[in-house]
Amino acid sequence: MVPLKATLILSVLLCLLSSSLAEVGNVTAQTRAAQITRKGDKILTEVDTPVEMRDLIQTLKGRADIRFVDDTKVSVTEYSKLIIDEFVYNPEKKTGKLSLKAALGTIRYSSGKIAKNSRQNVKIKSPTASVSVRGTDFTMNVQEDGASSFILLPSTDEAGVSYIGSIDVSTLGGTVTLNQAYEATTVTTAIAPPTPPQVIKQDGPAEPKKKIKNDNNEKNNAGDNEDEKGDFDDIEIKRTEAKLMNTFLRMEDGRYVFFSKDKDNMLSLIVEDGSNVTVNYDNKGSIINAKFNSGNNVQFNIKQQ
Repeated sequence: MVPLKATLILSVLLCLLSSSLAEVGNVTAQTRAAQITRKGDKILTEVDTPVEMRDLIQTLKGRADIRFVDDTKVSVTEYSKLIIDEFVYNPEKKTGKLSLKAALGTIRYSSGKIAKNSRQNVKIKSPTASVSVRGTDFTMNVQEDGASSFILLPSTDEAGVSYIGSIDVSTLGGTVTLNQAYEATTVTTAIAPPTPPQVIKQDGPAEPKKKIKNDNNEKNNAGDNEDEKGDFDDIEIKRTEAKLMNTFLRMEDGRYVFFSKDKDNMLSLIVEDGSNVTVNYDNKGSIINAKFNSGNNVQFNIKQQ
């Protein structure tokens, strides 16, 4: 028969072990308390508050800095929402898997050991795009309608040496690569391609990414060509929209999206993998209603045309 005292000690040790395994990082700094939603509980953060997988971190008038156990750093600025979808890390091999979702506001991301050694397993998502990271820093801003913008930032390694990494920003409409400091792109909907990269001047407006010109005539006609290209891009987007209406499509990050369009609005229903949703729409392709049956998450967006 096991003594009662030994049983109690074992139970405490198991609880502590379970708690430590659940922790994937902690809050390292904050200007005001953020709120963590965890399994229905609401937790106000302090410095050193642990974070866990599936946590929803929400800020109001303050910002919170989070460091994960692999040294990935994320700053959640004012009036922002971040979801820790997945975090798995092997400290011996320094490999793992990381998936974060920025639902609203501005998030700054700085790569850790997972991105360095298992970069194919790092996915940062917004409601309309997904980001593949190649060991670098960047910021992303998410609007209430899901429109997202991304800016690549200079990074600093452990020796204090500055370098520039890269990120791929992807939607159903295409992918762009940012590989210059302060290069930016914007995504309006999950169906539209990201905008061409532009370098954000630190003392002025953005400038287009530089291209090599073959001759002076090409340089002189660049403005006209860009206008025509814009017209063709608009036509191609409309053709793509027509092909993708009223069907569920699998996105690169594993989510499914359903598009519908009426006279004034583009409607999109984004469904997490493993969720069950019933969608009813009329013979013109407009969504009548959508019923969430089971699963993780469903997001319904309406964008005025």
